[in-house]
Amino acid sequence: MTITCTQDLRKAGVSPLVIASRCRAGSWQQVLPGVILRKRGHPTRTERLHAVLAFAPGTIITGVDALREQGAPLPEPDLIHVLQGPNQRLNGQGLVFERTSRPPDTVHHNGLRLAEPHRAAVDAARREPDPMRVLRLLGTAVSFGLCRIDRLRAELDAGTTRGTATARKALTALAHQYSAGSFPSMSRACAFEHT
Repeated sequence: MTITCTQDLRKAGVSPLVIASRCRAGSWQQVLPGVILRKRGHPTRTERLHAVLAFAPGTIITGVDALREQGAPLPEPDLIHVLQGPNQRLNGQGLVFERTSRPPDTVHHNGLRLAEPHRAAVDAARREPDPMRVLRLLGTAVSFGLCRIDRLRAELDAGTTRGTATARKALTALAHQYSAGSFPSMSRACAFEHT
C-alpha cells in the first residue's frame, strides 16, 4: 500500500526525521495531515480515497466516488464526499464531510469502506443542483445494475428531506421511462458530465 499513516511508520521504526527528509526530497509526500503517499507524483483517485479513510478512521466514502468504485461509469467529481458520525467535525481541502446519525451499510472494495450504492446515489443526487445531471446520475446507477428505483425511493424516504426534491422528480421520471419501456440508452445515461 502506498498510503500510510505517519503513526504506523513511527511504529515500524521510521523516525519523524526520516519521514520529513523523504517528504522534502520528494520521494514521499504528505497528502493529508498525518497521511503519507510513499511514491513520487500525484496520487491516483483511489490513493486519495485511501488517504481520506486513513486521515479520518471510521468514515465512509459516499456519493459519486463510491458509485465509481462499485462500477458506475461516472466522471470523477471535484470533491470527495465522506460520511462521518454525528459528533465528528472533520474537514479537509478537496473533501466534503457530511455528518450523519444514520450510517449506511457499507461495501468493502479494494480496501475502501464505501456506502452501499443506493445511499451513495442519493447522497450524490442531494448535492447536485442540475436536474438533468441528477437524472443521468440516478439513471446510470440503475442501468448498470447498482440500484433499483424502489430502493432509491426508500433511501430518499428514510433520510433527510434536505436537497431531495430534484432527486424525487428524477426518480419519478425514471420510473415512468422504465414502465413505458423508453429508458434512455446507457450511452446517453453515461453522458453525465460533472463541472
